[in-house]
Amino acid sequence: MLSFINKSLKRLAVILQVFWVFFPGILFLAIGYLFFTHFIQGKDILITGLRSRQTGLFFIIGLLFWALITWYTSRLIAYNNDRLFRIAKEELYKTPRILGYACFTVIIIALASIYSGKNDVELHAGVIIASTLIFLILHPLFEKIKNKNDGSHLIKFRKIIWVFYAGIISFMVGMNSIATYILLLPIIQIGYPFLVVTRRKISQSNKKHKKLIQHPNLDILRNKYRNLLQWIFTDKERIKDPLKNEIIAQTEKNIFFWFGLFSIVALAIYVLAIFPLSFSRYITSLPIILLSFGILLGAGNILALFSNKQKINFHFLFILALVICGIFTEPHHVNLSKLETKDSPYSKRPDLKSHFTNWIQETKSAMLDSTKNEYPIYFILADGGASRSAYWTASVLSRIDSETHGNFLNNIYCLSGASGGSLGNLAFLMAAKSKHKTSTTKEVQDYLSTDFLSFPLVRLMGPDILLPLLPIEVVKDRAEALENSLMNIPIENSVSSFIKKDFSTLIEADSPTTKMPVICINCTRMQDGSPAVVSNIQINNNVFGSRIDVLKLLNPGEGMSIATSIVLGARFPCFSPAGCIKNQYFVDGGYFDNSGAGVVHEMIFELQKMVIDS
Repeated sequence: MLSFINKSLKRLAVILQVFWVFFPGILFLAIGYLFFTHFIQGKDILITGLRSRQTGLFFIIGLLFWALITWYTSRLIAYNNDRLFRIAKEELYKTPRILGYACFTVIIIALASIYSGKNDVELHAGVIIASTLIFLILHPLFEKIKNKNDGSHLIKFRKIIWVFYAGIISFMVGMNSIATYILLLPIIQIGYPFLVVTRRKISQSNKKHKKLIQHPNLDILRNKYRNLLQWIFTDKERIKDPLKNEIIAQTEKNIFFWFGLFSIVALAIYVLAIFPLSFSRYITSLPIILLSFGILLGAGNILALFSNKQKINFHFLFILALVICGIFTEPHHVNLSKLETKDSPYSKRPDLKSHFTNWIQETKSAMLDSTKNEYPIYFILADGGASRSAYWTASVLSRIDSETHGNFLNNIYCLSGASGGSLGNLAFLMAAKSKHKTSTTKEVQDYLSTDFLSFPLVRLMGPDILLPLLPIEVVKDRAEALENSLMNIPIENSVSSFIKKDFSTLIEADSPTTKMPVICINCTRMQDGSPAVVSNIQINNNVFGSRIDVLKLLNPGEGMSIATSIVLGARFPCFSPAGCIKNQYFVDGGYFDNSGAGVVHEMIFELQKMVIDS
């Protein structure tokens, strides 16, 4: 009994070591599974990522890149763990293949959940069990095929698979439906282990039949390339004879070349998406996520490879550098503009009493209309919830305004919200006040149907990680990218045109002729959780308590665009960084009050006092 327990514990220790070696790949698989199956945002990204053929093509490229990086970089790590290889040969040999294979399984589960409308354990377990059984059957079968056939036959099989792959991918992209991907992705997944299992024997066969061009310079390059491969694929502690080293170099040179080439192409696509807004929207969020999974995993595993080679923990040094540089640099300043005047237009904002008095004067004739028994005054509260909240808020308000022939807007005194709710409020206000040929509802829906996510997402999953380490501002952060997304859409739209303007355009003029409702964009000061507001009226302590008036923090001559103010109240966890203004950091209004009700509650109390006193 003790012997059995001892063996079991030793086996468990080996499994845990293998798990730790391949932890980065396992982590990204877990993140992908949870995000695409358990988060509504992940499901939305999957659906919107398959709306057109070009996004379907980039989706396939991203998935293949993720699977390739997961498998190949995990192999690099396995090759450089000779001590563990002696006691866990099978695990180190097969785990990289299983991880690459599992990338397809994760996406198939997510697509099946969307297609069926179910996200239950039974469906996920069914796909995982089926996928596992197929691998357990096919992997040894492909090993037998490899052993029984010579390299020339395997090359023919591989060519057939590549042609078949090209046909399947073309058909999937052409059809571009979730059902098609669910049916055909497993076929690509089945071909993956065959290509992986037979690649070495095919490489050896190619070496025998292919004659290389002889030239002194080419020979020098080949020697350097061979030495690089031997360095990468040989553990420093491993004693190998020259013959074995040469075998490694010859069998790995082709796959390493194609791995590098495909990685460069995928990286180029990703880098292109970082800078032009139009290209990130062109490929959409889904391929961006899959490409970033591959890039981040590849970078992490390469750091692990260097750590193993040099016996230095480069992961720790990288994180330490980020922390130290982050102390002395601030990459997340709120994007403030320079105004033409040195005066602050925000100091001219009316207080609540002045604003309400002006508003009453403008609506006095309507209030005294003898044909009406009452004159309703509306305070709009819009909960946060990203783009869904914005779309819902703006659509509902626009529909009500259209059905009341514009009278609804005239009766709105305050628009208060947080995060996406603030965007919905202002999209409605801008569309309703502008003169356009289409209906207000169509105007806001056209605007809010735009892909705002892809551009900030590509910054989040890439350059934002390195921002503290960069000595100069090569690229701005993801919050600025979101602002650009809000301000620039492919079609002409009154909302995008207005949102580029300074927030001061929402402030009433000295004469009460503009009738602008009170705008409250709620955010939260990160240091102490204090509520803060960006508003077109003065946020005085005698009315609004300890609420922070964000615009009072700006220096004379500094301005804030409407887009910047919206994003300041929409800096939700992880996706957007806290925005810095004078060493004060502001985050999503939902941290304190996701409805925007608090500031309105205080406003109504004060207005009631004013009415009673009058």
